Amino acid sequence: MINDEDVYGRGGNALVWIIDGQCLYDIPVNSLEYVAMFRESDEVLDVSNEYPDHDGITVRFMKNGEVVEDFQTSEYFGNILLSDPQIESLREYAYGMYVVSPNARFDGEKFIITDRDLSGYLAWHVGSPYAPAGYFDNI
Repeated sequence: MINDEDVYGRGGNALVWIIDGQCLYDIPVNSLEYVAMFRESDEVLDVSNEYPDHDGITVRFMKNGEVVEDFQTSEYFGNILLSDPQIESLREYAYGMYVVSPNARFDGEKFIITDRDLSGYLAWHVGSPYAPAGYFDNI
C-alpha cells in the first residue's frame, strides 16, 4: 500500500486529472511506475472499508483483473480517481507548464489557463520534444 507522500515527486512526470475538460488535480509524480499505475490501470475501486484507520479514501488500482496497488489519499483526490477521469501528462501539451488546478481547462490539444493572461509566454519549455517542429527557431 502507498500514500500521497510515496507518489508525490519532482521533475518531468507531472500529471493532471480532467473531468469534462476541467483540470481538477495536478501533481508531479515520483516515478514512472506510479505514472503507469495512474494512466494504465483499467479499473479503480474504493476499498476504504479495508483500511478503517485511514481518514481519507483508499483506492485499489486494477489492470486486467490484477491488483496493481492500493493507494491512500484524500477524499477529494480519491473521488476524482473513482470518477474515471482523463489523465494527461502536462509536458505533452502546450501551456501544460502553467497548469494549476482548478484554474485550467483542456481542449484536447492544449491547456487553457483561466486565471491569468499568458500573452507573450512560451507555450512549451525550451527544447521540449513535444513542441511542433520549428517552434524554437525564432527564440
